[in-house]
Parts: sequence; C-alpha cells; structure tokens
Amino acid sequence: MKYLPVLVITSLFLSACMHREPNPIAFYRLTADEGINTPLPGRIPDGMIGLGPIHIPDYLNRPQMMVGTTENQFTLSEHHRWAERLGQNISLALFKALPIQLGSNRIVRHPWPQQQVIDYQIGIDILEFHVGADGQSRLTAQWFIKRKHQSTIHKRSVYQAPASTTDYGLMVKAQSLCLSKLGREISQILRQNP
Repeated sequence: MKYLPVLVITSLFLSACMHREPNPIAFYRLTADEGINTPLPGRIPDGMIGLGPIHIPDYLNRPQMMVGTTENQFTLSEHHRWAERLGQNISLALFKALPIQLGSNRIVRHPWPQQQVIDYQIGIDILEFHVGADGQSRLTAQWFIKRKHQSTIHKRSVYQAPASTTDYGLMVKAQSLCLSKLGREISQILRQNP
C-alpha cells in the first residue's frame, strides 16, 4: 500500500509522455516588407487605393505548407502550417507594406464599404506560389491597377528567390521576399503613373 501513490504518479507521468505530440506543429506568416524602409521615388498617388480582391489557386487554399517534389507533384507538411488562411495572409502583408512603399495611408482592403470611393483598385490573381523541387520560391501573379475614369494597367509578374526544400523558415523568408517584390512593383507603377 505504501507504494501505491508512487505507482499512480509514475503511471500518470508515463501516460502524459505517451500522449505528447512527438513533432509539434509550427505556424508561419508571410510579410511583404523585406528590404523596405522608405517610400519609393515618384509622386504619391492622390485619392483612395483599394487593395483586392486577391485570389489564390485551390492547390494553395489549405493550412499545410506545400513543397514541389517534381514539376507536377507536391507534398504537404502536416507539421508546418500557415498561421491563417494564405489568401488572408497575403492581403494583410501587402496592406501593411504598401503604405510604406507608397508614402500614403489612404488604402483599404477588399471588401470595402459600398459607399467608399476608390480612385485606384489593385486586383491580384496568384497563379502559383510555392517552393519547387529546385529549392526556389516562385510567385507568378496576374494583376491590375484600375484607375477611376481611366484605363486599366494589366501586368503579369514572375518572381523567384533561393529557398530550401527542408528548412521551412527559409521557405517562408524566400516567399516573403517574392511577395515584397510584387508589392514593390505595384507601388512603383502607382507612383510613376499617378
């Protein structure tokens, strides 16, 4: 009987160890301000800027991070996940970075109120955004800037950055760099063509 408390404590400890997750899940968020400290040269756009809508392909619309193993095959990591929906993360990262690049805080995210007057609308369609088997992060985006009462600028951009196929922290850093390049290009066009 005197060993019963020791046996109970030992069994509880062993039970807790057995139920402990062997590989904890790591969560990541993208940024879009890699190497950006000051506004880009050019005029600050007059008026309100609307960011969105931003679309991502279905293959990226999942919490797990994805790595290409061949050109047409991918693996999902159950232990490395996005901290929020990827489309939401991309939108928030650009929404945070664009005011610095543009030198203006007059920016709203989609969906904005119906009565909101938008002078410039930035729409982005992400076509691919992952790390490939070659260890390169690749972002391909079709995007537009629509000006009120004027023509629309349409662009297709491809960005690459060295990453890793095993180090997820490096993957996110490289993907953030690609997203930063997209934001920088959008900002340059807005500042050059106000």
